[in-house]
Amino acid sequence: HRARLRDASNTEVAVKVQYPDSEHLFRTDMKAIRDFFEVAAPEQVIILNELERSFEEEFNYKCEAENLRLIASHIAAPFAKEVAIPKAYPELTTRRMLVMELLPGPKLVDGLTAYGKVVAAEKGMTLAEIEDEMRRNWDENGIPAKYDGPSAAEIETYLTYAQWKDSLYNAGVYAANTCVGVAQALFGAGTKFAYTSTTLPPNAPRIMDILMRVHGEQVLRHGCFNADPHAGNFLLMPDDRIGLIDFGSTKKLTRGERLIACVLYAALARGDTKMLVDVSVNGGYKSKHMNSDVCVKMVRFGMDTWGKDLMEGKNMQQFIDDCYTTDPWEEVADNLVMVNFMSIRLRSVGLAMNYPVVVSSFWGSIAERVLQEEGLPYDIWTLDLMNEVTAGQLRIAKS
Repeated sequence: HRARLRDASNTEVAVKVQYPDSEHLFRTDMKAIRDFFEVAAPEQVIILNELERSFEEEFNYKCEAENLRLIASHIAAPFAKEVAIPKAYPELTTRRMLVMELLPGPKLVDGLTAYGKVVAAEKGMTLAEIEDEMRRNWDENGIPAKYDGPSAAEIETYLTYAQWKDSLYNAGVYAANTCVGVAQALFGAGTKFAYTSTTLPPNAPRIMDILMRVHGEQVLRHGCFNADPHAGNFLLMPDDRIGLIDFGSTKKLTRGERLIACVLYAALARGDTKMLVDVSVNGGYKSKHMNSDVCVKMVRFGMDTWGKDLMEGKNMQQFIDDCYTTDPWEEVADNLVMVNFMSIRLRSVGLAMNYPVVVSSFWGSIAERVLQEEGLPYDIWTLDLMNEVTAGQLRIAKS
């Protein structure tokens, strides 16, 4: 909700108010999900404990106010020209009401919807029909591993051109309408011309580059991140920055968990399958046959990519079912489940903009730098070292 502070500043703020019974409804929903998965998809039950733990903090808005402060302290300075995080007012915040700075601009999801409707109309289709067509294309041809289209600079050039074109046209309309106004005053005749405003596409390469770098730094350098990033939590601000909002689901990693995440993404970027298996074994991964190919496939699927080079013509559920049938997993540590969840969310944002991403292509270099800065470069990592840095920290979930 919009509001204004009742003080001399009269500052406009955003107020987030918790619905009554939302916590009770969440627990009821989670029980229903767990009951369903135990029957229909037992291989998915293994992730639910950590999801439930992580989302419980969302019901205490004092925690979210502190999350805003903490993550801003990590990324506000290095990304000052690219992102903004609203300042919270902790003195006005309670467990069920959060008061924070109001950031201007529409949500990314609204910008995508507006542009999608324009594209659909040009094709004589509805937005729903366009989305169905895209899904059918992915089902038939697979999701491309990476975006292969115009660069951020090329799209920015087009956006600038479109804005200048509108400005020049509207300047002519203004001049013409001035003459029409005179004619109407003198002779009672004349029709004014309409101004134009081109609906511009979001610059997907620029937006995804910023989002991937910002979230990679949160996970790998600071070990404190928004685990639930989606298109409704990003604002397209007038100054071209991206507003980051809704930090209720913020996950904090231990140093050991953060370093293992660094090793994981460096290994994914390098294509080091042996290291990926070692990371999984360190994380308590156990399956019926300990098939390394299945292990690597599931790590890539959960943490990195849905590209057709991995999926081999299967949709997501078919892929999981095939892996589970080949080698059913029985135990796994759930320490990095929220990193997995964040990766899925970010990849979904990319797909919504027709910009598929491979997470490790953004995070691999960050991971390598962090490991060097910590005095633990990638090449020295062994299973024994992993066990040492995560000793006593694993939370084993059983299928």
